[in-house]
Amino acid sequence: MGLNKNRLLRLIKLVGELKENRYPNSKTFAKKLKESDLYEETSIECCYKTIQRDIKALKEEFGAPIGYDFERQGYYLKHHGWDFNYPVIPDNMLMPSIFGAKIAEDTFPEPLKSEIRKAVNMQLTANNPEFLETAALNTFMTYSHTKVKINPDVFKAIFTAWQKHRSVKITYQPDPKVEKTIRVVDPYIISFYGGAWYVKAFCHLRDGIRTFAVHRIKSAELTDYTYEVPKEVLKNPQGVPFNDEGIKDIELWCSPEIACYIMERNCPDNQTYKLNPDGSLNLYIKSLTSFTLTRWILGEAGNIKVIKPESLRVDIIKMAENILKVYNKE
Repeated sequence: MGLNKNRLLRLIKLVGELKENRYPNSKTFAKKLKESDLYEETSIECCYKTIQRDIKALKEEFGAPIGYDFERQGYYLKHHGWDFNYPVIPDNMLMPSIFGAKIAEDTFPEPLKSEIRKAVNMQLTANNPEFLETAALNTFMTYSHTKVKINPDVFKAIFTAWQKHRSVKITYQPDPKVEKTIRVVDPYIISFYGGAWYVKAFCHLRDGIRTFAVHRIKSAELTDYTYEVPKEVLKNPQGVPFNDEGIKDIELWCSPEIACYIMERNCPDNQTYKLNPDGSLNLYIKSLTSFTLTRWILGEAGNIKVIKPESLRVDIIKMAENILKVYNKE
């Protein structure tokens, strides 16, 4: 099988789709390649018949355990122990990997942080990118540190359980004043939210799905039991770890001082705004968790005023009054 640069890039992207359980098919992957040409300035667009030949080559020449899921109408890996051993990585593919690892080092706790660094170092031993200089790399700076301390052994056990679909026995203490409980849980989703890591899992003790803050797990031990993630969880994973359905139909007035940064944000589909003549704006949000919303409003120190719903106005007023009480006691 000839591997010119464009075909190699195409195969790497295809394997990535399979590894991430995105269930690509010939037509959806052809569309993704077209978008890649547009936004990443590559030249790897091809017809769906070429993609079918690539899939066949991966199966026959590289031994990829590829199957087809008729329900999802896409290809998948029957097991993830297979590795695509391809030659030297082009610079434009290696660079995102290196800088992605640098960002990950500020987010992931140990031991995963060190494992990510080792993986990148292994790539660098087989590749010699011209763009990479230590001085230049050090000027690429990020700041997204986890705000809570996490036991490395606990995180490793939770991550391994999630990765290998194994139940894990944990000791959990949601609050120092609350007694610890021992539970067996099946990790479904791991998420990084608000500077902390959470795991949404099926709790055998409570016989239902619960969310656990990883930094509040005092111990974690893998068991020999395995589980399957429910199809409804895979189809509709929730990025927000909490079971907060959110406040709906929100309207906020935002002062001119913060209007600019709100307009600059990549607002989700459920948010729109209307700019006012004085430079302020009205922000409309279909739904947002109360935890996130209330802390954002208070954090803007009077630059946001709740127009609706009235219940949110009342909550913000009460929180502001509680803050005043603390300072009035001095």
